[in-house]
Amino acid sequence: MKKMFHTGLLLCLAAAAAAQELPSQTMKRVLREYAWKDSPAPIPSSQVISLDGTSVLKVLKTNDVPLEISLLTITNSSLLQKANLIEWEMKYENVPFGARRELYETFPPQAVGGDCHTNYQSIYFTGTKNWDKYVFQITPAYYDNETRPNELRLKLSLPSRGTIYLRPVKLVGWTSNTGRWWSPQQAGLIGGISGTLIGCFGGLIGLLVSKGKARNFVMAAVNCLIGLGILLMIAGVVAALLKQPYAVWYALLLPGIILTLIFSLNLHSIQRRYDEVEIRRITSVDANAN
Repeated sequence: MKKMFHTGLLLCLAAAAAAQELPSQTMKRVLREYAWKDSPAPIPSSQVISLDGTSVLKVLKTNDVPLEISLLTITNSSLLQKANLIEWEMKYENVPFGARRELYETFPPQAVGGDCHTNYQSIYFTGTKNWDKYVFQITPAYYDNETRPNELRLKLSLPSRGTIYLRPVKLVGWTSNTGRWWSPQQAGLIGGISGTLIGCFGGLIGLLVSKGKARNFVMAAVNCLIGLGILLMIAGVVAALLKQPYAVWYALLLPGIILTLIFSLNLHSIQRRYDEVEIRRITSVDANAN
């Protein structure tokens, strides 16, 4: 019956694993990746190369004449309504002071009191640096916190010589919690409490079986727990098919598998234990009668 004592611990561990789902894994979603090889027009002073199997834009500036490059323009309104961030990875070599990445956000007139408005952001960089991630946050309109820009323009400015490498740009949105059955933290709490209760209940069953007592109660409880395990497995599969987060379907599926396997595998030995106890009782009664 030791397996029953371990059931609660396994359920607690399952809940803890589900609760370890990081917000960054569940909340961020790449809406679109813009590969440089798919750029509709050539980008000045640059070429598209392949590094580590990835399409990379190499910008090489060999003179001291200031250069401003329009890297990317996004006008897809359906994407922009969902977008919250623009991300990219970049490395650079011997870049002079004053080099910068710029983002221009253009808002529709009705979002800013009837006038067109362009928001400007910039990131300065200089010297030499290996691959690192950079992010622009897409801001809502000043007078309407729900309205996103209807155009984004990403630019690069170089005051003089230098070399820059750019991996594909990603347009990123935050996923909503709407429709989530529960959060990772709630999964950990529910799993921890239910795992402890079921573990204690399994311990009680193991104790009763070892003493050969309360057969009807034990058999009914074991069958109920097996049924509960099957229901949890079904619910876990349904949650996965409905594309619920990992903390939802995993917290259902794994405890269901544990309950079903543990108590199903022990059902025969429980019945046999009670049969042995009953046979000894009958034999003892017969011996006393004689």
